[in-house]
Amino acid sequence: MITIRGGKQHHKDIAQITIDWAISRLGLSETDFEIVLVIQALDGYFGECSPARDVDHPPGLGPARRYSIKINPDQPIRDFVGTIIHEMIHVRQYLEGEWTHDGERECGELEMLLTDELWGQGLI
Repeated sequence: MITIRGGKQHHKDIAQITIDWAISRLGLSETDFEIVLVIQALDGYFGECSPARDVDHPPGLGPARRYSIKINPDQPIRDFVGTIIHEMIHVRQYLEGEWTHDGERECGELEMLLTDELWGQGLI
């Protein structure tokens, strides 16, 4: 389930399209998880992803299934899309338990490559 809060309607529409595409492209379609994406101004950065605090999922029981993503709308649309994809790669890393160092290298290598792929499909 995906919940999107905040931002203007066009930001929400773009976020929904991007998340749906990323779930499919990153091979997460068969995985059960929830995302709450909040579009809001962030001081000095463009996005973040973290497992949502969940009393029903104590530490030590495998990967969390709820994730909180925050995205700063104050960036060009292509970068907004790239930031969402970047954070969705972190969701995949959390779900698969596969991180190299802090996970940023993989995100940095893939985010604009995947953004261009999505952009080329004319969905946004």
